[in-house]
Amino acid sequence: MNITIVELPEKKLIGVKFAGPFDVLPIEMPKLWTIFLERVAEIPQVVAGAYYEISDEDFKHKIYTEYLTVEVERFDTIPYGMLAFALPARQYLKATHRGPMSSVQDTYLNLFKWMKENGYEQDLSALRMERYDRRFLPTVDDHAREENEYEILIPIKYDTRP
Repeated sequence: MNITIVELPEKKLIGVKFAGPFDVLPIEMPKLWTIFLERVAEIPQVVAGAYYEISDEDFKHKIYTEYLTVEVERFDTIPYGMLAFALPARQYLKATHRGPMSSVQDTYLNLFKWMKENGYEQDLSALRMERYDRRFLPTVDDHAREENEYEILIPIKYDTRP
């Protein structure tokens, strides 16, 4: 697995959200993807090329808020029932999941193992992202395809190692 540290600029995002306990995400997220993909054309000034699933995990209350978004140039118009927010510029650990979605958990486990072995720490105060493009799109592409690929971006505390 190829893992890199990237510094991403601020991202302005518009999309939809779902919040609930972790065990309902497998049921609710496909529904949210369907709604989002049906409505994404309503969003103006989209920076083409990718969709972002942003995850906000409330570990204390075990509630997960998932946002399905696109990056936009500015917040001139926000379609009814959608929300807009900006993610500040920051450092991420970036890896690409390759293969069927049934092996995503292994990709994450390997990623967190690599982080620990290399002295990086997840910044739990920041939001985690998954970036989807033409290589894989949930609810559109078959989850069992070997060709599936998407990027995982884990916010890390700024590298203070010598």
